[in-house]
Amino acid sequence: MDLNEFITRFGTEKKCISFIKNHREKKGICCPKCKSEVKNWRAKHLYWRCKCGRKISLKSGTIMEATKLEYTTWFKAIFLMTHIKKSYSILELSRLLGIKRYRTVWYLTMKIRMGMGKNLLAKEYLQFFYILSNSSENEYNINELKHHSISAIHNTSTKGEDEINLIAPLQLQWNVNAEENRLRKTGYRCLKILGAQKDIEFKNPITPIKTSIQSWMNKLLSNSNRILKGAHHGVSYLHIQKYMFEFSFNYNGRRKDKFEPLISSILED
Repeated sequence: MDLNEFITRFGTEKKCISFIKNHREKKGICCPKCKSEVKNWRAKHLYWRCKCGRKISLKSGTIMEATKLEYTTWFKAIFLMTHIKKSYSILELSRLLGIKRYRTVWYLTMKIRMGMGKNLLAKEYLQFFYILSNSSENEYNINELKHHSISAIHNTSTKGEDEINLIAPLQLQWNVNAEENRLRKTGYRCLKILGAQKDIEFKNPITPIKTSIQSWMNKLLSNSNRILKGAHHGVSYLHIQKYMFEFSFNYNGRRKDKFEPLISSILED
């Protein structure tokens, strides 16, 4: 999708609302209270009303829930993040979206990265390989991925259409879970907005033997580290997996449209 097509389809708030409504109705709206299917749309107030009295907004049950940002802002951010080879810094994206508050854009990008993760984790991967890094960075102020990162690989018969999902080191994931449990007791606001990191299930990984595979995986790691050190100047270990989701998602969609799959993932309950 190019810029002109995006503006034509999603250039106004009304067009974005219409798209979300139609997309969610095709999937079916289920009431979280009585579990019945909901079809009663109230256009004036932009919600579906169930027979039990429950109101279901356009954002309800999606990653966009509990945000006050306009729908056009969400769609612009998704378009920008899926149409760049590397990654936007928060300051650069703030300027492009016209939002002055840094924290607002930071939460927005994190939620979009979570949507990318939903898309990746819904797939079945065939192989799990260790990626080894010689980085000695402190894990609490990460500029590079450390030892035993894992690459989940989905091979295809067509050259250039392989898919990956880079997964943070296991020890790092354990540290994240422990820190989130501690922060939850303090009422940490980020956890309330983004939620805790979900556990990632995978088969027992192996160390690749073939030189060609080792070389390819080292290049993946080098490229992802270049983004972390360049655009983002280092990332907190609490959120490293979200950035790995973004890198993997953009890698997998390097030769196809990424906007539609990401929108679908974000709008899923």
